[in-house]
Amino acid sequence: MFGRSTFRMASCIVAGRRCLASFTTTIPTSSLGRLAAPSHGLLNQKRCSQVQVFGPFDPPKPLTFKEVESRVLKAIRAWDRFPADKEALLKLEAEFTKDLGFDSLDQVEIMMAVEDEFGFEIPLEDSEKLKSPRDVFKYICEREDVYE
Repeated sequence: MFGRSTFRMASCIVAGRRCLASFTTTIPTSSLGRLAAPSHGLLNQKRCSQVQVFGPFDPPKPLTFKEVESRVLKAIRAWDRFPADKEALLKLEAEFTKDLGFDSLDQVEIMMAVEDEFGFEIPLEDSEKLKSPRDVFKYICEREDVYE
C-alpha cells in the first residue's frame, strides 16, 4: 500500500514537471523574465502631491459673457430643424415664438440642444420661462456664475 501511494505521488510530480515544462515553452522568454523579476511597483508610487492632474479632472475654465453668448447662438443654429431663412433674425433679443416662429415643441428641442452644449440639465419649470436667446443667456450666466 505504501508503495502504491509513493508511485502515485511520483507520477504526479513527473506529470507536474511536464506541465510546467510545456507552460514555460509556450511563454516568450521576455515574459518569463518579467514574471520572475521582483516587482517594486510599491517603491515607485508617487504621492498625491507629485501627481499631475489632467484631462476630465481639470476644473472647468471660467466662462465669459462673449463665450456664453456665442455658444447659445451656436446651439440654436446647430439645431437640426433651424430654418435657414431665419438666420438673419437670430439675435439675443429675438423671441422664439414671435420673431423666429417656433412653437412649444421647438422650444423644448432648442433647450435640449442648449443643455447638450453646456453639459447640464435645465429644469422644465425654468425652461418654460426662457422665451428668447437673451433669457437663455442670462439663465446660464446666473447658473454658471459668469462675471466679467
